[in-house]
Amino acid sequence: MQIISDFGVSEARYGLGLASFFLAATLVSSYAGKVAQDVGPRKQVMTALAVTATTSLLIALFANSFVIFVGLLAVLGASNSANQTAVNLLVSQAQLPRLGLAIALKQSGMPGAALLGGLAVPAIAVTVGWRWVYVLAALLALISIVAVRSVIAPVGRLERAARGTPNTPDSTLKVASVGFACLAFAAGALNAWTVASGVDAGLSEGNAGLLLSAGAACGIAVRLLIGTQLDRRVQEPMRLAALFCAVGAFGVLGLTLGSPATIVPATIVAFGMGWVWPVLTNFAVVSANRGAAAAATGVTQTGVYIGVFGGPLLSGVLIDAFGFPVMWAVVAFILVIGAIITAQISVGEIDR
Repeated sequence: MQIISDFGVSEARYGLGLASFFLAATLVSSYAGKVAQDVGPRKQVMTALAVTATTSLLIALFANSFVIFVGLLAVLGASNSANQTAVNLLVSQAQLPRLGLAIALKQSGMPGAALLGGLAVPAIAVTVGWRWVYVLAALLALISIVAVRSVIAPVGRLERAARGTPNTPDSTLKVASVGFACLAFAAGALNAWTVASGVDAGLSEGNAGLLLSAGAACGIAVRLLIGTQLDRRVQEPMRLAALFCAVGAFGVLGLTLGSPATIVPATIVAFGMGWVWPVLTNFAVVSANRGAAAAATGVTQTGVYIGVFGGPLLSGVLIDAFGFPVMWAVVAFILVIGAIITAQISVGEIDR
């Protein structure tokens, strides 16, 4: 809300700004996956983190117009896309005994960022200003670079063994990307508008930020719980992902009621059930394409980025035209459509 006020833009224009992040990620994803297969995951992760740290500082120091802000967000989106595909390859090639748990930990990063973002509203944005949030982001990226240098070995067996062709047919990966785009549309809208929707329903800005954090924390807890079971029991992760999303759609529908009494439980259900699917879908794709996880997820992540690109953008337009209740109803419908498509997808034999 502070960024909207500082730049003097509407919710729709702010949604466009957020969407620039994911539009850039969409354009880069497939190519980034192929590059990661060639140069190796360590080098790509290090480069992407360096770009993230630098760009975050540029936003904090020099984003004095909305145009500059949007342009720098796009750079962050591209670096995020490069990071995602490289880390997927790294995890798949590391011969971990608990691949499912590892992917659950990795996929907890996004709701973890939402949790920190929600806490940052009352702790940082309301007190010292939103630009300091990007300073914190730059610091976290620098810490991550140090961690990668310490934990991941330089070019060696993993990188040399990284090249490969996905086992899953390209046509199946493209259908999966369509389903994931619908699911990600809902995730993008939830992440973008939970705080603003809470304020519209009567919560203070600080409490609305805490609500976002609570929803994200619930999502993380469920993701980790799923991860502990993936390597042993889950036989059809795509169908289970669809089931979670169908239940999560009821939480999104609850947000249409727009009152403080209903928005809290609705947010918990929406995040806790409707935004845990990336653990299951990524596990299915990565474990079926261990030698080419970057290339395979580069295709499926394209759909994810299209969804989270369209989420803030189109939902912002709906808010301006019809208000939050109609927007949340549309989001719930798209989430159900994504669940139906995802339930039909088979990426091949899952290598546990």
